[in-house]
Amino acid sequence: MPDRKYDCGYIMAYIQDNDFRNYGWLKEASLQCKKLVLGIPDNEVAGSITGCAASYDAARIKEYWLNFKWIEDVIILDANQIYQHSLPIGYAIDVCFFGSDYGMRYRHDVETLSSQGIQCVALCQEGIKRIEGIDTLDLVLSHSPNTGKIVLFGTGKYFDYYMRNYGKEYPPAYAIDNNHDKWNTTKGGVKILSPEIIKTEKADDILVIICSKNCQDMIDQIHSYDEYDYRTLIRNEEMSILEEYPLLQLEADATHRILEKIHEINYDMLEEFDSLCRRHNIEYFLNYGSVLGAVRHKGFIPWDNDIDTVIKRDEYEKLMQYRNEISELYFWLDSDCLGKKKYFDCVPRLGYRFAHVKEDEDFCNYYNNLYSGIHLDMFFIDKTRDNLWGRLQRFELAVLYGLMNAYRHPKFFDDYDKKMQRRNKILCSIGRYISLPWLKRRADKIARRFNDDPKAEYYFISNDALHKLTLLFPKEVFDHAVDMPFGKVNAKVSCNAEKMCRIIFGDYMQLPPKEQRVPHFGRRLLRADLFEFSENTEH
Repeated sequence: MPDRKYDCGYIMAYIQDNDFRNYGWLKEASLQCKKLVLGIPDNEVAGSITGCAASYDAARIKEYWLNFKWIEDVIILDANQIYQHSLPIGYAIDVCFFGSDYGMRYRHDVETLSSQGIQCVALCQEGIKRIEGIDTLDLVLSHSPNTGKIVLFGTGKYFDYYMRNYGKEYPPAYAIDNNHDKWNTTKGGVKILSPEIIKTEKADDILVIICSKNCQDMIDQIHSYDEYDYRTLIRNEEMSILEEYPLLQLEADATHRILEKIHEINYDMLEEFDSLCRRHNIEYFLNYGSVLGAVRHKGFIPWDNDIDTVIKRDEYEKLMQYRNEISELYFWLDSDCLGKKKYFDCVPRLGYRFAHVKEDEDFCNYYNNLYSGIHLDMFFIDKTRDNLWGRLQRFELAVLYGLMNAYRHPKFFDDYDKKMQRRNKILCSIGRYISLPWLKRRADKIARRFNDDPKAEYYFISNDALHKLTLLFPKEVFDHAVDMPFGKVNAKVSCNAEKMCRIIFGDYMQLPPKEQRVPHFGRRLLRADLFEFSENTEH
C-alpha cells in the first residue's frame, strides 16, 4: 500500500449509486488518506436542491458506497449539518476535500479548519464540466445576495462560456481584464474595463465571476482591493452543490422573515376589515386557506400569505356604503377599476398601499400596478341547485369568464395545458367582439339567478376560477357566522367551518407533502426579494 499523506479525510457530496463517474475522483481522494469518510445529503436536502427527491434514496446510496473497501463510512447529513459544514463525530479528520473555491465563505472555512490543524484540498476538474440536473453556478446566481451586480473577470473562452450559458438570464454589469488593450472595448455587448474599476464598488454589492482556468492570481488580485465575493467556473459539481447549500438556507431564512412581515400586514388588514364589518353588522366568512388556517392552525397556514373571505352579495353592497371608513393604509379594488377594456378577475379586494411585488413590467403596466401587492380577497356566494338548471347556471358562468379572458394579459395563460390553450383561444377570439361591461353584467345576473328561489338548496362561490364553480355548499354551511381565533384577530367563520373545509379540501386535517409546504404568490414561489416595501410609519 502506498504511503498516505493524511490519516482521515472527509468529503461532502451529492452523488447517486448508479453513476460510476463519481468513482474516479472519490478513489483519487482515498489514495491521499488512510481512511475516507463520505457525507451525503438526506432525502429532504436532496429534494430542495434538485426540486425532486423521487429518484434519490439516501439509505440505498449509503449501502452502495459502503461496498467499496476504501470508503470507511458514509454519513447521511441533514440540512443543519450541511449548512454548518459539520465534521463527522468520532473521526479525527485531518483533511477536508472541497469541490470549488466558493468565494468568501470558502476563505473563512479554510481559515477555520486550518486553525484546527485540518488541511483543505480541492478536487476540481481540469476544466468546466456540467452535469445534467446539477448547476452550482445557477444556484449561486439565483440565490446569492450579491448578484445585484455581476462582474466577469477575464474575457477569453471562459467569458464566452458564461455568456452562452448564463448571460441571458444573469447579464453582467461589465467585465474586467488585465490586458489594457481590451479596456474600453466591448465583447458580446459587455463593456470591458480595468480591474481597478471595482475599487469603486461596495464589496456587498457585486459578485465577481472568475472566467479563467488559472484563477488564483485573479482571486488574490481582487482581494488586494477589498473582500469581494467571487465564484470560479471550474468546480466539482457533486461537491460544490452542497458547499453552496447555505445559500438556500439563507434564502429560506430571509423568505421566512418576509413571510412573517406579510402575515403581520395581513393580520392588521383583516382586523381593519373585521372592525368595519362589525360596526355595521355586515356578515362575512373566512374562506379557502384562511378558514383552513383558522380551523387547523388557529391562524395562518405557515406557508400561506394572503387572506381569503367570502361574502353574500347583499352584504357586500352594504359594505360598499361604508368603504370611506377604511384606514388610509388600504384601498378598495373592485372589478370595474380598470375600465372597459381590461380584465383581471371578478373578485373585489382590499389592498395594502405600501408593498408591491416585482412582477413582469408589462404585466404591471397593463394592470396599473394595482394587483401586484398584498390583498384581502372577497369572493361572492350565490344560491344554486344541484340539478340540470344549476349545472346550466354554472356552465354559463364558466363560458362568460372564458370570454372575458379576451381582455386579460397573456401572462395569465402561461401554464394552461394544450387542451385549455385551444379552448381559451376559441373563447378569446369570440370574447374580443363582445363588450366587457356586458359580459360582467351578464355574469352577475346569472350568478344571482337562484338567490330568491326558496328551493335552491346550495350556495356556490360564483366569482372564482372555473374549477371552483363546482364546489357546492349546503345552505346550512352559511346559515350564520361565528367567531374563531385567527392569530391576533377574532375573525368570522362559517357556523359549519369544519364542513366547509371538508368540501373544499377533503381530509383537511392531513398536511400536504413537505415539499408542497412552500409559500407562493399566485403561481410564483415566494422569495425574499419578491416584495418591495415602501415608506409606512405604522409598520
